[in-house]
Amino acid sequence: MTEPQEPLPSSQPDHDRLLALRHQVRALILATIDEDGFPNLSTLPFVWRDGAFWVLMSDLAPHTRQVKQNPTVELMLLEDEGQTANIYNRARVTWRADVSRVERGDHRAHELFDALRARHGKILDVLVQLPDFHLHRIVPGAGRLVNGFGRAFKIDGFELLAHLRGA
Repeated sequence: MTEPQEPLPSSQPDHDRLLALRHQVRALILATIDEDGFPNLSTLPFVWRDGAFWVLMSDLAPHTRQVKQNPTVELMLLEDEGQTANIYNRARVTWRADVSRVERGDHRAHELFDALRARHGKILDVLVQLPDFHLHRIVPGAGRLVNGFGRAFKIDGFELLAHLRGA
């Protein structure tokens, strides 16, 4: 069943909020499916570059094994609880996304490690030396932005497509 949609209202503030979430939130929430078909949630610090979220994942983490089995995931960015006046009105965005591993020899790897280090600190110097940590690219696709009561949008990547409304 599809949700009722209406023409996109003047949505610049909502689009600005979507971009602000990407800038302000430092870690995404990743949903994968385990070997028994159960959902698994994890959180990963990220950097945004070239139309994708870039993260380091350990081969020891369940979500890394699950991504190898099924590279389509759900991801979420969520407004900090301390920044919202009403917990029910908390801004959030979810996407279906595709994940791919990027080998250390890839021409982008050094630049992305530097960007992750600049955003998340010197711990990256340790993590990139560990043999089980690998760079992954997560490309967001279809999703939904909820930017408060009555402010839900169907999105594709970072483009607002339609205002969603109740039945």
